[in-house]
Amino acid sequence: MTDPTEDSNPSLAAIIASLLLAIVIVGGLVIAGARIYQRLPAHTGPTVAIDRSGSSTLRVVVRNRVVNATLRSPLELYHFDLAAARREFEASPRQAKQFDDFLGRRMRDLTPVKAEVSPEGIAVAMLSAGDWWLHATAALDTGEKIEWRLPIPVSDRDQAIELSFENAYERTKEF
Repeated sequence: MTDPTEDSNPSLAAIIASLLLAIVIVGGLVIAGARIYQRLPAHTGPTVAIDRSGSSTLRVVVRNRVVNATLRSPLELYHFDLAAARREFEASPRQAKQFDDFLGRRMRDLTPVKAEVSPEGIAVAMLSAGDWWLHATAALDTGEKIEWRLPIPVSDRDQAIELSFENAYERTKEF
């Protein structure tokens, strides 16, 4: 007959074998998880661009509402009062022949906050309160190009901006 104490107390070899088996199983799970993680696609959500000016930031979400248009990334957001620049240009038109030239000179040293566009056509930026200017382009399936130049007054709350044909600056087609 066997001694009951022998069955309840495993031998040293059995304990070591159990520990090694547990280590191998956990190691295999970690390696399998790492391989799966490496094969995942890149982050597809909207990248959040942040204004680093030091003041409190507000969330601005930009959505592309033009059907069959691919919004080009990144969107550029400049801390710039476009409406005031337009008034200044109209007050002294001799400074430049075209507003685009005038605008280019005024914005030469400004660094934009860039917001990447998700595959769904959404970009998110954290901007400080004040006057901003959004520049974006999109390509239509028909070969047309759409450009937006929008003044954005960022105030005391988060906001959403929808890009559409109605608020587009220019729509061109190359032949």
